[in-house]
Amino acid sequence: MDVPSVETLKTLFIAGHLVGLALGVGGALTLDIIAFRYFYLERITREKLVLFHFIARLVSTGLLILWVTGLAFLWIYWQHQPELLGNPKIWAKLVIVVVLTVNGHFLHHKVFPILDRNLGHQMFHRVTVDEKAMMFTFSSISIISWGFPLVLGIARSLNFNTGMENILAFYFLMLSGTCLLMLLVFKLFLDPIKHFVIDRPARRREVRS
Repeated sequence: MDVPSVETLKTLFIAGHLVGLALGVGGALTLDIIAFRYFYLERITREKLVLFHFIARLVSTGLLILWVTGLAFLWIYWQHQPELLGNPKIWAKLVIVVVLTVNGHFLHHKVFPILDRNLGHQMFHRVTVDEKAMMFTFSSISIISWGFPLVLGIARSLNFNTGMENILAFYFLMLSGTCLLMLLVFKLFLDPIKHFVIDRPARRREVRS
């Protein structure tokens, strides 16, 4: 059996990498939409919670694929194109995937149990301020950290031209800005809208009944 050429392996790994990114980016956005539409504005039902956990497993699968294909690329570069290991963008992407992995661990072990606990209630039912801040933070990290590697892959002009510290500085700046923006949007706009449009009519119906 002939061993596939380096170019063939790279093509296969690129395809796998894109599949991993598609699962991750698409799944992460879908989870946020479900959390807002069905868990924040409505009560959490068992059926929607099962769907939520299923999509979360798809995201985890995408992350695993990213690790496997990413490490495979590093091995190919080390064996056949060592000069490419000097590209700072590669190591910046590796740091971001590490952040994604750590963030995923906390999402599964800190945030998802809150959703399970509030089955039959809305997402923020009896959720403390610290828990709410944690949920916003981890959600923001997920959104930015999945989208950023996709942008880096497209931005070929950054290859060998931009230092790793500059890429990561911009990445962490986007993380901070997104966390702050999400908190402000929910506090200043979505909470008041939810109170007047959804909560108040529901309370009036309860009083009349």
